[in-house]
Amino acid sequence: MTTPVWYDLFLDVPRDGWQASVAFWSAAARLTPSPTRGEDGQFLTLLPAAGTSCVRMQAIDGGPRVHLDVASHDRDALLRRALDLGATEAWRYEDVPVLRSPGGLLFCLTLAEPGPRLERPADLVLDQVCLDIPPRLWDAEVAFWQRLSGRGITTGRADHFARLVDPDPAGGLRFLLQRLGEDRPTVSAHADLAVTDRPAEVARHRGLGAEQVAEHEAWTIMRAPDGHVYCLTDRDPATGHPLP
Repeated sequence: MTTPVWYDLFLDVPRDGWQASVAFWSAAARLTPSPTRGEDGQFLTLLPAAGTSCVRMQAIDGGPRVHLDVASHDRDALLRRALDLGATEAWRYEDVPVLRSPGGLLFCLTLAEPGPRLERPADLVLDQVCLDIPPRLWDAEVAFWQRLSGRGITTGRADHFARLVDPDPAGGLRFLLQRLGEDRPTVSAHADLAVTDRPAEVARHRGLGAEQVAEHEAWTIMRAPDGHVYCLTDRDPATGHPLP
């Protein structure tokens, strides 16, 4: 069975604020921006000190959003499988298929690098994508990502959260699935950062220009200057598990 071997979280940011967004996210996630690439310099990777990155950025004509790159060693086979599971092909960028999940989340099929490995810092890491799923789309969207990824599923902190189990706890991007309390047209996604000192990180991110939106028992919702909503979460960056 063809399954993905790596996932990248793509922060799609408004083109007119590109430089400011790169400056914010590189500082917020403590990652180093690569040189730009693409015909208009619209892509870059946020690089860790060691290991393979799972965070990339793209300048777009439109509002902020998150999409995923899903990498495998056999892209054609994974494309057929994704379509069989209910995805639809939206367009192609050069040789890269751009698809929508059954709930409408954009993702691209890419080719995996040899032996990707995420090195996790001890105090903070942008390590998780959270899929925000309207109630009417919950069952189909969860089933799609579970079957495409080939991962098991566990419940989260509450009954409106679920998690795709990472077969390698020291591997790449983690997946949290959240069933929203209100209806929306499509599934969206946001980034989660695992932090060991949330109050200090909230203060640091506010100093970088982010807005504190809401406070919960184990996470804080933030809004970046470019409009991206993201969360600072009480999780061990090494394991992804909740902090005691």
